[in-house]
Amino acid sequence: MDVSSEVSLNVSPEVSFGRTRSAAREASSKRPRGTGAGRYLVRSGSVYIFQIRVPKDLCGHELPLVRVSLGALTARQARIRADIMAAHARLFFEGVRTRKLANGQDEDGASSRSEAYGPGAPQFTGETPLEVLAEARGYLKAMASVISGEAPPSPPHQEAALEGLRGLVGIAREVAKGPAGNPLIIENADLLKARYVAKVQGADRAMATATTVGTSGEAPKAAPPAPESRIDALGPAAQPPAPSHSPKAAPRQPVPAFELDRRTVARPASSKPLFSTIAAEYFEARAVKSGEDNPDIKTARYRCDLFVELVGDHPVDTYTSADLQAYVKFLKYWPAKEKDRPRDLSAREIIAMNQDLSRKPLARKSLREGYVGAVKAVIRSRMAAYDYPNPFAGVTISYPDTATPSQPREPLSALQLSNIFAAGVGRGFLDEAMLPLLGHLTGRRLGLLVHLTGADIREKYEGVWVAQTNGIIKVNKTWQRVPIKTQASTTFFVLHDFLREIGFVEWATSQGDGFLFPELMRLADPSKSASSYMARLFKRAGITGKHKEVFHSLRGGYIEMMRDSKVDARDRKLQAGHTLSDEHDLYGFRAISESRAREMAHVGLMEGVDYSMFKGLDFDKLASAKRTSGRKKK
Repeated sequence: MDVSSEVSLNVSPEVSFGRTRSAAREASSKRPRGTGAGRYLVRSGSVYIFQIRVPKDLCGHELPLVRVSLGALTARQARIRADIMAAHARLFFEGVRTRKLANGQDEDGASSRSEAYGPGAPQFTGETPLEVLAEARGYLKAMASVISGEAPPSPPHQEAALEGLRGLVGIAREVAKGPAGNPLIIENADLLKARYVAKVQGADRAMATATTVGTSGEAPKAAPPAPESRIDALGPAAQPPAPSHSPKAAPRQPVPAFELDRRTVARPASSKPLFSTIAAEYFEARAVKSGEDNPDIKTARYRCDLFVELVGDHPVDTYTSADLQAYVKFLKYWPAKEKDRPRDLSAREIIAMNQDLSRKPLARKSLREGYVGAVKAVIRSRMAAYDYPNPFAGVTISYPDTATPSQPREPLSALQLSNIFAAGVGRGFLDEAMLPLLGHLTGRRLGLLVHLTGADIREKYEGVWVAQTNGIIKVNKTWQRVPIKTQASTTFFVLHDFLREIGFVEWATSQGDGFLFPELMRLADPSKSASSYMARLFKRAGITGKHKEVFHSLRGGYIEMMRDSKVDARDRKLQAGHTLSDEHDLYGFRAISESRAREMAHVGLMEGVDYSMFKGLDFDKLASAKRTSGRKKK
C-alpha cells in the first residue's frame, strides 16, 4: 500500500562538556533522515500532530497531508496513538478501494462504505479528490476522538486506599534493606506508617458507607476496622490506632480540590486559549530573543509540558490555586536527577515509581523558581493580549518538607583560596589558572568572565584598567548574547592593579577581538563547561563543602573585601553588576567615577592569601594548552 511517511522536525543532538560546536554540527549533518517526533508525527510545542498522505491510487492526484491533532502528550503516548491512527487510516483507505471497485453500490443498493464502517457512516461518492480528502480527514478526527477518550478517574476513596497501600509497601521495602535503606524513610518510618494506615482506614469507611447507602438506602453505619492482613507484614508500628466509640458516625470529610484529578474536574466555559497555546507563543517570543537552542528555554518548555501532562491542558482563565497545588503535590515525588527519570515511562509512572522517595526529590528552590515559576511566567505572558486575569495572583503554595531549602553560600578562607590558586596554575590551563583570580578580584559572574575578549579590556582612566561587554559577541560567524543575568552586567567593572602587575592586562589587550579563553569557547556550552571545570578544580584543592563553598563564593568574598575597604555601596553594586534600586542612586552617571575607580583598583589584597604563583606566568603557553580525553600525560 502506497502510504508515504511523515515529515519530522529536526532535533539537535545532545552534547557534552567536551564536545565542540563543530563536532555537534558534524554529528547533525550525519543524522539519518526521518528522526524527530516519531513516525507519522510532528510536534508543535507540547502538542503532537498525526499526519499521513492519501495514496495516489485512490483519486489519481497527489493530495496534501491529512493532519489531525493528538493534543498534549508524552513522546511515548504520541507514538502509540500514531501507530493506532495509522492502522485505522489503512483500513479506511482499503474501504475506499472496495467502494471504488463496486462503483459506489453493492448488490442491495446500499453504499459499500456503510458495510465497511457500519450504519450511520457519512455517505460520500468519492468521485473527486477533495471529497476523498475531506472524508479521510473527518474519519481520522473521529478516530482520534475515540482513541483519546480516557477512563473515568477512580473514586477518591479508592485513590486514597491505593496510595496508602503503596506507601506501606514502600516503607517495608526500605526497612528490610537495613543500613542500605533510605535514611529519610527509615528514621520517620513510624510517622509515615501511621499516615498511610489512616489513608487505608479512611478509604475503607468511605467504601462501606457508599455500599450501605447504595444497596439498602439506610443511614450509613460505622465501618469495621481495616483488615489486619494488609499491615501485619509491616510490623507493630504500622498497626492502626484503636477506633473511637462515638455514638454517631463521623461525618464524611470533603476531598480537597488539589487531591482530585485536575485533568477531568469540571471547569467554567471559556473562550480563552489553552495553556499549551499560550506556552507556544511565549517560548516562540523567547526563542526570538535568546535563540531556539537556549538551554533555559528548553528546560522551561519541558517543565510546562510536565504541567500539562499532570494537571491538564485547559483554558488559561479556568485554572485555580488547586491546580498549582496539585502540580506541587506530584512534584514532591519527582526525581531531581534526570538519570532517575526513565524516558520510556510517563510522568505519572515516574512519580508512582518514586512514592518511597528512593530517588532524591527536588529542592525547594527548584520547585518554586524552576517548575512553578515557569508555569506562572507562561500564564502572565499573554494576559494583556488575550484580556484575562492572572488565576495565580496572590496564591500561597504549600511546599513539601522533603524539598530541602537552599544552602547558603559560605566564604572561602585564605588557605582555601591559596590552595585553589595553586591547583589552578599547576593544571597548566589558562581558564583554571585565571578564572578563580578574576572572580576573586572583580566580583563578576563566571559566565561573563568566560566570554571576555581582548577588545573588552581598556584603560578607562589613567593607570586604571576596566573590562566591559556590550552583551553581544560573535562565535563561529554567528552573533550571540553573552550569558549575563541583568542589563546592569553590561556596565564596566574595574580590574585590580594586581592583574596589571602580573602582565595579564597587557597580554589580554594583545588578543584583540579574540577570546581570552579560546579553549572554553570551542565547546557547545562554554559557561556550563567552565562551571564543571571549576567544580572539579575546587574538589582538587580540597574544597568539599557540599555546594556551600563554590565559585560564586569568590563573588561574595570580593563584595565583602570592598565593604571592609569602605567602598561606597553604590559603587559596590556597579562593580558587581547589580541593578541600582534606590531612587537616589539612579541620579548621576551609572558608572564608577575616576576617583572611586582608582580607589577600587588598589584595594588591599586579602591577608594570608599566597598570590606568588601568578608572577612570571607564560600566558601564551597557558592559552595554547589543549585538553585531551583520557589521563593527562606526565
